[in-house]
Amino acid sequence: MGNQLEAGLTHERSTEMDRYGRTQIYCKIQALLEGKRRRALDLVNHGIAMVDDVLDSKTDPLSHLKRIQEIFRQSFFGATIETSEPDEQAVVDLGHTLNELTHSAFPNFTDNAIGRHTYLEVLNYWDAEQRNLRRRWQVLDRETLDGITSDIGSLVASQMLFILDPPRDPYEFIPLAKMYGLAVKLADNLSDFRDDIQKGFVNIPKEDIHHVTGIYVEDDRLTRVDPDNLALGLEYRGREYQRAQRVFEVADNLLLKARLNRPIWDRRLDERLHLFGEFCHTWLDQAKELTLPQSL
Repeated sequence: MGNQLEAGLTHERSTEMDRYGRTQIYCKIQALLEGKRRRALDLVNHGIAMVDDVLDSKTDPLSHLKRIQEIFRQSFFGATIETSEPDEQAVVDLGHTLNELTHSAFPNFTDNAIGRHTYLEVLNYWDAEQRNLRRRWQVLDRETLDGITSDIGSLVASQMLFILDPPRDPYEFIPLAKMYGLAVKLADNLSDFRDDIQKGFVNIPKEDIHHVTGIYVEDDRLTRVDPDNLALGLEYRGREYQRAQRVFEVADNLLLKARLNRPIWDRRLDERLHLFGEFCHTWLDQAKELTLPQSL
């Protein structure tokens, strides 16, 4: 299934995954999971990415997202849904896989928790994505934009992390997912600056919008983009990269504490957590490359 899902990703996304080492690390993570958990991880990562890519291509992404959410709910509760669209089929498969996990026989209580938690977090992610889609072309203040960035990032991290290491302590798990999610999104916003802003997603707060050239803004709305002159100032890039670094440092310290709290004999679990951290850091590596003076 993993190879089929990867084939459904856009060429740009697959190339980026290969270039920054994401594909290699992900394959190592896959090898440390089996059965339904491995299938769930593939569908959460690649299946939801397929949906994201399709939403980017739609003239009415909100309507398509609402359809995706309904398909997901129905499939999770056991409905048989036929579709010829690859992204919708991935959503159906995800719903069915999570349903199977929630009905795992005794003593697989952990699988039950993975199924329920991931189902809810995927729905929460798509609710956050609806809010994100509604803010297209708006130039938001820093507090509002940071809230969106944190919400989306933490939900994505939570989905993956829960499958890799179902939490024993929510007070440990929640900050870990939040910090890595925020760190990855901050780095991703830098890397995808040009692509995002041309799609109407302004991830630069209005307090710093003067650092962007090649755009036209009226009443806190982006009215036009000049791709030939689109650029982000070096000062802002450097400051935001340092901010992402600081958040990664907090996340890495939380991860180290989590690993120290795990059973010393469970080497596979420790390696999954280690690889999760490495996987997240590939976004920082990408942002570093694109933050160099000659890159933009």
